[in-house]
Amino acid sequence: MSLMHLPVYTSFIAAFLMVMQLVLMGRVIAQRGKNEVLIGDGGVDAMEQAIRVHGNFVETLPVFLIGLALCEVMVGSNLVVLGFGVVFIISRLAHAVGYSMSTGVTQGRFLGTLGTMITTLCVAGYLAYIAFTKM
Repeated sequence: MSLMHLPVYTSFIAAFLMVMQLVLMGRVIAQRGKNEVLIGDGGVDAMEQAIRVHGNFVETLPVFLIGLALCEVMVGSNLVVLGFGVVFIISRLAHAVGYSMSTGVTQGRFLGTLGTMITTLCVAGYLAYIAFTKM
């Protein structure tokens, strides 16, 4: 029986994403102050946009990080986990920038969404493969 591996790469990825989440939260807070909206979006398009950029980030983050951490714990620190994490970060940055520019389809938003979905699917597949080989 081997010792449990600590999710070192996932921890670095999570730390970066936590800071990014705070930046997106700060953008919502700034819009609230600017538009004097304490709850909801107040019918202000820029407020709704900031809320959705932050919300979309928060909606995709937990399941990805849980899967990534499980992969790393089950196989030990490896570059595959780091690669998935880096691609996810780039995808989320592209999405946030693209969505902040326009509520329509932008290249950043499209590529960010696609990258997020593909990376999450790859982590799910990798996790299933690891689990299957450990049975």
